[in-house]
Amino acid sequence: MNNINNLFGDGINKNDLDISIDSFGSKLNNKINNNLTNNEYSKYDFITGIESNNLIWNKRGGINSWRFLLLSLIGLIFVLSFIQGVFAIGITPGRNTLDYTPGKTETYSFEVVNSQREDMDIVILVEGELNASVSVSEVSFKMGKDETSKKLSYTLTMPSGLKPGLHTAEIVALQLPGKSESGGTFIGAAVGVATQIYIHVPYPGKYLETSFDVTPSGEGDIRFIIPVISRGELNIVRAKAVIDIYTGLNEKIDSVVTDEIEIKSLERKELTTLWKPEGAPPGKYKAIATVIYDEETITVEKEFSIGEQILEIKNIEVNDFSLGGIAKFEILVENKWNEIIPGAFVQMQIFNKEGAVMADFKSAAYDIPSLEKKLVTAFWDTDGVKEGTYDSSIFLKFAQQSLKQDLKLEVSDDDITVVGLGYVIKSKSGKSGQSNSLLVVLIAAIGVLVLLNVVWFLMLRKKVLKK
Repeated sequence: MNNINNLFGDGINKNDLDISIDSFGSKLNNKINNNLTNNEYSKYDFITGIESNNLIWNKRGGINSWRFLLLSLIGLIFVLSFIQGVFAIGITPGRNTLDYTPGKTETYSFEVVNSQREDMDIVILVEGELNASVSVSEVSFKMGKDETSKKLSYTLTMPSGLKPGLHTAEIVALQLPGKSESGGTFIGAAVGVATQIYIHVPYPGKYLETSFDVTPSGEGDIRFIIPVISRGELNIVRAKAVIDIYTGLNEKIDSVVTDEIEIKSLERKELTTLWKPEGAPPGKYKAIATVIYDEETITVEKEFSIGEQILEIKNIEVNDFSLGGIAKFEILVENKWNEIIPGAFVQMQIFNKEGAVMADFKSAAYDIPSLEKKLVTAFWDTDGVKEGTYDSSIFLKFAQQSLKQDLKLEVSDDDITVVGLGYVIKSKSGKSGQSNSLLVVLIAAIGVLVLLNVVWFLMLRKKVLKK
């Protein structure tokens, strides 16, 4: 709560965040969560909740009409406020990774995106280990509904004497909830997003950093991908991985080995190999990879499943695009499992003509309901990007899985056509209009429910009066 007091200054205190509705005996609380995740599009949800007293029946057996109707309307208002707030703000780039140069001062740009064209108040916060080394060009500002984005900058002075390893800071753009007409009380939903600053200080000698991804290959095989980054001052001459596969009962059933490669200092490469699960029944498995590099070893492991994919990308769209601006990727994800899948997100990497990563961005984390589809959004800043065709990879990540698909992006002045594995996923003029179909459906559904409740009440009241 101290962070909230600092955010709003002397103009608001904790008590101001509570709204009492005495006539209903219910309370509206803003519950504040200040924790950021590593996802550059992760959201701070300051979500309002309602604790309603039980509806009271009158002596004639009828429901109290004004309580019922007003509670229904309040519920509708706050649900709509939450729906609009969740999708209202974005930020790009998601992360800026820098080489360590002690004492160096440099200015970098970032952009806050008004994705729903709303009037909003924004404050900028700096958090993390390096927050004292970062200053932003503006700490608060307003955005009108006619503004699609606002360009800002921050100045970073790299401190001297940092220890080897990763050092970070986060610049948070926080959209304040709206104020009620009667006073200074904040009401509705507020959303925050962050752009990250990563500084890697090299280790002396040789040092390897690695992770582990397991994806289906599309032909029934399992592909093991081990990204490796040399974080030491010296080059690594030889590196390979031995991967042991275990069942859910921890029984070893097979082993595979990757090719051997060289990794220069601060260079990123991948160790990859395929495993053919012939005769392996569907279920959960575990792979343990031992990475061997110049007489040193490091071990990583990953759980994975054999069987039907749980999540699947059904469609990708980019609408209202103009080269040099913010491209909004809308990815439709389907959950084919019979349980909700929490924390799913999409990561996209775009490569230049030389095959180097020119953009790496992620969506927010989403909870995908069982046997349903959900729209996932991610943003790409195309400032400085030229027209042409770019190779791209999209990763759908959830639980212990990472599903990869290779794409091509055909970028023109007002359009991005997404082509994947020999077919066009989406081709549409970037300047064509678009309606938020998801929001329209939700509003319509809530409106129908409220209408049905009103009709039901009137019929019940008429029946009681006849008695």
